[in-house]
Amino acid sequence: LLKFVSDLSQRVDSVKEESLKLRSENQVLGQYIQNLMASSSVFQSSNTGGKQ
Repeated sequence: LLKFVSDLSQRVDSVKEESLKLRSENQVLGQYIQNLMASSSVFQSSNTGGKQ
């Protein structure tokens, strides 16, 4: 039982680390997409309520 709890605890720590890594990557990608949208005339014109 103790080994099971220890293994489970290690798995939880591993999943937490992976989650933090993915959140960080998502923030980087989100900023990249925002920068692309800000520099693209296609997205700037859609902000005025025009056709998509």
